[in-house]
Amino acid sequence: MAHWPAAKLSAAALYALLAVAAVVFCAFFFIGFDKPFDEDPNFIEPRFTTVLIGFVWLVLAIAVVASGVSVVRSMRVRDKSHNVSNGIPVARIALATGGGLIVCLLLTFLLGSAEPMLVNGIRYTDRMWLKVADMFIYTAIILLLVAIIAVVCSNVRNARSRR
Repeated sequence: MAHWPAAKLSAAALYALLAVAAVVFCAFFFIGFDKPFDEDPNFIEPRFTTVLIGFVWLVLAIAVVASGVSVVRSMRVRDKSHNVSNGIPVARIALATGGGLIVCLLLTFLLGSAEPMLVNGIRYTDRMWLKVADMFIYTAIILLLVAIIAVVCSNVRNARSRR
């Protein structure tokens, strides 16, 4: 496996991940719904709920680590002479994009609401997770609006240059 090309290695990793995900989800959906819920014995939960949640957390952790390693590695091996490509300052754009995302996440976290909410009849008061939820919702909305504005501006500019 150490001598496999990157495409073959990533395909093998994808197939292994899909196989494990299929097994975990099949176990969750098809094996027994007779385990009483710990917090309220009136409710029944699937037996493999904790396995499914653990699997999702594991995949998330692997994805975060892999993306972090990828960013650090690409920054180290990047050829500094290619900071400008065809007159486009690609290094500045990449830095501004990453920095803008971090600033947007930080600002939306700080400005997010921590007001308690009623969720499924239960009062949810965890301030940090309420702010994190607001952070992701507002950041997604902001990024979608920025993308829409960029597409519109690009189309207007291209239409003007064609005339």
